[in-house]
Amino acid sequence: MSDLQAMLHDVKVSGTFEPLDCQLAALLVRRSHISGEPAIAIVLATLLLSRAVREGHSALTITQLARQARHLQSDAAVAVLIDLSVADEAWWTEILSSSPLVSGGTDQLPIVLVGELLQFKRYYDAEMRIADRVRTLLREPQADGLPAFSIVTGGPGTGKTTFVARRLLELQATHADLRVALAAPTGKAAARLSETIRQRMDELAQSTGMRAEAPAEARTLHRLLGYSPNTNTFRRNATDPLDDDLVIIDEASMVDVLMLDALLRALKVGARLMLVGDHNQLASVDAGDVLGALCRAALTAKDHGPLNASVTVLSTSWRFADQPAIGTLASAILSGDVEAVLRACTQSDTPEVGLRALTVSSDDLVEFIVPGLERCFSAQSPDDLLAAVESFRVLAPEREGRTGVSGINAAIERWLARRGHPVLDTWYHGRPVLVTANDYSSRVYNGDVGVVWREAGEVAVYFRGNDGKVRAIAPVRLPSVETAWAMTVHKSQGSEFDDVLVVLPEHESRTMSRELLYTAVTRAKRRVRIMGSDSALAVAVRRVTGRTSGLAERLQII
Repeated sequence: MSDLQAMLHDVKVSGTFEPLDCQLAALLVRRSHISGEPAIAIVLATLLLSRAVREGHSALTITQLARQARHLQSDAAVAVLIDLSVADEAWWTEILSSSPLVSGGTDQLPIVLVGELLQFKRYYDAEMRIADRVRTLLREPQADGLPAFSIVTGGPGTGKTTFVARRLLELQATHADLRVALAAPTGKAAARLSETIRQRMDELAQSTGMRAEAPAEARTLHRLLGYSPNTNTFRRNATDPLDDDLVIIDEASMVDVLMLDALLRALKVGARLMLVGDHNQLASVDAGDVLGALCRAALTAKDHGPLNASVTVLSTSWRFADQPAIGTLASAILSGDVEAVLRACTQSDTPEVGLRALTVSSDDLVEFIVPGLERCFSAQSPDDLLAAVESFRVLAPEREGRTGVSGINAAIERWLARRGHPVLDTWYHGRPVLVTANDYSSRVYNGDVGVVWREAGEVAVYFRGNDGKVRAIAPVRLPSVETAWAMTVHKSQGSEFDDVLVVLPEHESRTMSRELLYTAVTRAKRRVRIMGSDSALAVAVRRVTGRTSGLAERLQII
């Protein structure tokens, strides 16, 4: 067995990387016909880059590359690495710079090394195009007070939707024929955007006397751009652009680098783009932190240039006016002040915020949500059941384990079973289900939550529409669903609940971060409780999710 084959075997056995990481690394080296130490270096770099992309990064620095390779070497998981200088940054720079698979970005090679930053060519090109396109849009003159490129950012309840609705009313007053597209990353966020924009425009029209005509129904970004899963391409692009004069994207923190690149390429000449979201929230599941990078580059600009001028920051949260302790906690989390966070969680005069240690007994976890569960199973109609389920939620950073979503859902169902509820039936009465795929034919979307209602031998899953009315769908018509007493913090983005219970991991978790904790806490409208140790909470507050990319650096010159 060659050293290269031995290395690929060892990393597969170690479980440190996914099979796709290993397949990609083997493919690149096989096509390049390199061998020996250069081949081993490229395999390792590709493995680490591929894993980084899965974890949300679009790049790795040489320093990160050397540090991660050193950890792999010290674990002795890959014997071939023991005698190589993988912890030496100079070694990496030299061997990558001379590799036939690596370029400075101008050649059509799979990996790009520019300065200290290593990327797959696909992400390098996308970030270069984003920076160039944003730069072009910022040079265009404003029309009717609205620039060609703008960002509206702020925390929950700061009036982002009202701001957008007011701008739309103002534009309608002078451009009645303006073509406006509303879109969001998920089906649930798109449906919610349609309804909230319509409501805000109606409210503003009544108070101002202006004419209000809401834009067409919001769509997912994939649907807006005509995504084809078979070819992994978009129908709308530079040669067949969107017809819209203004494109507004809500929940923009969830937009990844490849999606923003595709959107910018699909804008017609003269079109304007508005990104709306909370740049302090969790970034997209896929690679990139584009809203965060754009806002950080804008807000740290020394000369207050055009990118800075394009950003509107809304800072006053109206949602927490009656529950100021939640707002205080959220602010303390963002500032990274551990003592302030612990103080906010333990003050006796603020019952809307609380912290409790995680115990061995799962029943202690369920105790927090017993009132909500009892309300669910005493509901007299599907409407009542939906209202009960929508009023509370358990949020967790991870999916697996006792304190992950699967473990929490299982604990709740065991608690219900001991009280006589037949939870062994998949479609048991009262079960909340989270839709995990879009189905346009049945009008349910990724992120929607419904409830199972059984009556007179019949079973249906009920969802609440944008008009507030409930509608029934047969279980066989639904796309993929999962139980939703608990959900991941990522899945909760764009949602609000009266009561939120945040369950922190028992162990050291790479998923825990300041942004995740902030996102979880700000899902609550009335009360939030955190279950976990003081130390786990402190780790989360101190850890900032630094998404590595080249976009922030390339935006600095704007």
